[in-house]
Amino acid sequence: MPKSAYAPEVRLHGDQVTLPIHMVREYPFVEGEVDGVKGKFMLDTGTGEGLIINDHRVTLEGGTVLGKGFFGSGQTYEKRLRPSVKDIRLGEMTFPEVTQVQSQDTQLQEEHITPDFLGFIGYWFWDGYALKLDYKQSRATFYRGGPDDYLRGEQVVAALPFELRKLPNNPVMHIKVGSTDFAAVFDTGQYGLMFVDQDTLNRLKKEGLITPDKNNGEKVTVTGIRFDNGLTATIPAMDVSTKPFVAAKPIGLTEKNILTLGYGFLSQYKTVWDFKRKTIYLLRP
Repeated sequence: MPKSAYAPEVRLHGDQVTLPIHMVREYPFVEGEVDGVKGKFMLDTGTGEGLIINDHRVTLEGGTVLGKGFFGSGQTYEKRLRPSVKDIRLGEMTFPEVTQVQSQDTQLQEEHITPDFLGFIGYWFWDGYALKLDYKQSRATFYRGGPDDYLRGEQVVAALPFELRKLPNNPVMHIKVGSTDFAAVFDTGQYGLMFVDQDTLNRLKKEGLITPDKNNGEKVTVTGIRFDNGLTATIPAMDVSTKPFVAAKPIGLTEKNILTLGYGFLSQYKTVWDFKRKTIYLLRP
């Protein structure tokens, strides 16, 4: 899979790097700054580019239109390429000038997540590193080494092999909900969502696997989730959609039933995302 040509200067360096994260609801953020404008970047495994800047919040000069993109919720946006952006900070990492930077209008995220939304940090920022995400300790740690480094002192609950389809940043696994087959896609940039047709939804409800959430009547609790290694899971406060998953084709999903696994599942563990070895480790928090 080709490397990204955008924001080539925004890459990790060193054998181990830790960034503090700040949670806004289900979303992990890293504090940052662009040309004097302070705010937060979402740490989003669902984003391929190493850096995307919110040009609704930050005034950027020049640039050309790259095309259209879309959010998982279905809204579209225009992608733009900026030849140069100065004075970028991610946590304590500083970049005096970054060339070939992608930007887009993320006013939607400003309104619905946090008003100081600066953009996204994605996969090509940490390419070559394993990512350990610890919601409880509010930190993301990146390891150039392997399991001997990132599993030292940890209690492993499960090692979950995954596959990659069309994109290098979207881990895909086979799971079941009860006896129904699903493709599961892991993504830190969301809570989690189930996509099924109406007949499947009705059947899962009848089987007692989808029930009204006890704390939020507008959402559901999904039980009976089972991975191929036998691990089981329950996820509260989920949404279910009978519309198609708009990111299915770009990711390479052809399955009828899809479950995206975000904060609702990930927050139950510390997780390590080792893209080189195509394994997600679940660790005791």
